[in-house]
Amino acid sequence: MSPRFARVAGVIATVALAAIIATPVRGFISLGDNRTLIPVPEIITDPNEGETFGILAVVMNTNDTQDIRSFIAPDVRYNHITGWYPTFRFYSYPSDKQKFTLQAGKATTIGENFEGTYDGERLLDGWLDAHFRAFHENDPFERFFGFGNSTVDAAETNYTGDTTILLAGLAVNLPLHLQVGTQIRVRDERIRKGGVDSVAQLVASPSYAGTPGLSPTTIVGQRFSIDYDSRDASAIATEGSLALAGIEIVDEALGSSASYVKYTLEGRSFQPLRRDKAFILAMQGVLDYIEGGDRAPFYDRSALGGMRSLRGFGSSRFIDNHRCFVRGELRSNVWEPQFLTDQFNVRGHIELAPFLEMGRVFNTSRTFPLSDPHVDGGVGLRAVVAPQVVAYVDFGTSGSGPSVFTGVDYPF
Repeated sequence: MSPRFARVAGVIATVALAAIIATPVRGFISLGDNRTLIPVPEIITDPNEGETFGILAVVMNTNDTQDIRSFIAPDVRYNHITGWYPTFRFYSYPSDKQKFTLQAGKATTIGENFEGTYDGERLLDGWLDAHFRAFHENDPFERFFGFGNSTVDAAETNYTGDTTILLAGLAVNLPLHLQVGTQIRVRDERIRKGGVDSVAQLVASPSYAGTPGLSPTTIVGQRFSIDYDSRDASAIATEGSLALAGIEIVDEALGSSASYVKYTLEGRSFQPLRRDKAFILAMQGVLDYIEGGDRAPFYDRSALGGMRSLRGFGSSRFIDNHRCFVRGELRSNVWEPQFLTDQFNVRGHIELAPFLEMGRVFNTSRTFPLSDPHVDGGVGLRAVVAPQVVAYVDFGTSGSGPSVFTGVDYPF
């Protein structure tokens, strides 16, 4: 999921659920059994994009077992760079182990996006997992600060990324919590002038002339992985662990513009601190290496910053060949409002999650992965509706100022 899609999707779920918390009775329109319309004003402030205003209409559909089975969320937003930006979104949860999403939007000035995904677990009597994704985006707000763990804010540049991604993955579930999988990824990227005139432009910067990825680029990667996964659920894990090792081969022989190999090691742990699982200590560690990374386009190298790595920094704030980061958060169930069941026929709770993170990027494998790390911390506010829906607003800081990320799904 792209940072833009994640943020807007979070506005859908998080602002709507925040409105539910604040006004549990007013402002909702019943559309019949188990279906409710929630009109939500949108006020979004983003350091890269400025201020955006709009109106969102969320229609939630639940079933008799108090689970969310689908919701649609069309909206119209306005930003002085993109102009008017109407978007349609549809989320469907056919079962506890399946999820389908579809979203499409186009701005009147600059910007467009499309994404369709399907995730299925324990298919064919539990033997097979499947994941498919088709994605296209024209984003005029992208940023690049150069390579390295110590890049400065003064090196910031802006660009528009025209991105198209096709992805398909299959995994076979084996005994003893083991899984082996493969995935093919195709990405086509075009870099153009960005939409933010107040920031230096990447395509015109002599400092970054010759940076891999500025020319039109195609990436075709074949990935292989082996996992050990004892979590009780992948979407909302409350106990268990995940250990993952993967290799992705990107090669000109497959149709790529350059050849390199990406290696990944990742571990996650979820430890309930009470029998009722009201407090869960969640931890994650990631180590990524790229062999031949200096040939890889800058946007396909190892990056830190954003919801999926360090939340005290903007998305992809630090980029280099390799990265390492560790983090932990205490997911605390602080409120189970009864009116969620009464008004929306769902079971859910509000969660606070203080977190601490550290990590760095580096160019050579001779560097100790956690020397001179960036450190940040903060707190997450989540609305959790089991078995699959999580909406979040996470506030992080590295000491120089706050970062705010919103979206759907846990960060790990």
